[in-house]
Amino acid sequence: MRLSRALGILFVVLFATPAAAWPDRPVKFVVSFAPGTATDNLARVLADALTTTLGQPIVIDNKPGAQGSIGANQVAKAAPDGYTILIGSATTQAAAASLLKSIPYDPVKDFAPIARLGHIAQVLVVKADSPYKDVAGLVAAARAQPGKLNYGQGSSGNLLPAATLVKRLGLDVARVNYRSPPQAMAEVLSGQVQFMFIDLSAALGQIRAGTLRPLAVSSAGPSALLPGVPPIGDTLKGFELLTWFAMYAPAGTSAAVVDSLTAATRKALAIPAVAAKLADMGFEMYASTPAELAAFTAAEVAKWRALVAETGIEQE
Repeated sequence: MRLSRALGILFVVLFATPAAAWPDRPVKFVVSFAPGTATDNLARVLADALTTTLGQPIVIDNKPGAQGSIGANQVAKAAPDGYTILIGSATTQAAAASLLKSIPYDPVKDFAPIARLGHIAQVLVVKADSPYKDVAGLVAAARAQPGKLNYGQGSSGNLLPAATLVKRLGLDVARVNYRSPPQAMAEVLSGQVQFMFIDLSAALGQIRAGTLRPLAVSSAGPSALLPGVPPIGDTLKGFELLTWFAMYAPAGTSAAVVDSLTAATRKALAIPAVAAKLADMGFEMYASTPAELAAFTAAEVAKWRALVAETGIEQE
């Protein structure tokens, strides 16, 4: 009886201690996009808050490229010990599987869902001194000058609203691809590219500075951060596309670590200063359960596949 009890205690110590001790060293957040993107902005604010909540530093590792699949694959192949975490998005977990001919990971099977973090609208922008005052003016110019205008994109969140606008209105404009949204935005600011959709978080500073002019948002209704800017649904009836964000660990990560990180994330997002900062950047935040995120991710894979098929975007 004593031996059995001793073995039971030893089992608990051996198998419960790693989860209970987590984290005992810095945690890495892999961000599949460049600094200055919406995903990166969110990751840095959340990392600062979680550093206090968890008591360990959070290191940001930017791995942009290939529709976010480079960074996502790094996490999918990482040790499932809770120290390499993906700040994923609609791009890494849903769009990449449709936009690329192949990706080296399964967006559902290769990850342990932690929490859905929230979403942000895309905003249609032009250079502030451009002649395009509204969506109607931009569309009229594109129709009057077939083949002369172009639009930029640095992520699937940028691409899909623009591609839908072009497809449904039958516009003859060219698409210019960039490695990240900030690179595409720089080309809009220089006048090399006439328009683009970009994450509100990434564009808000330039809009407030008066260097970019917002023409529409991709949410169903207007954004409180951009009063007077209409939803693109006024032009494309019923259309809405939001860029969402979520946190994932490699598949096989213990439930104890996942639950600990979910709880810590909920606590961090509930801090008033953190919530206010993210809201001011254009994010609508909420922390789901792992089970809710699992179901949501599977549904989004199917949704984005349908959107890519509708717009006829060729796989890369």
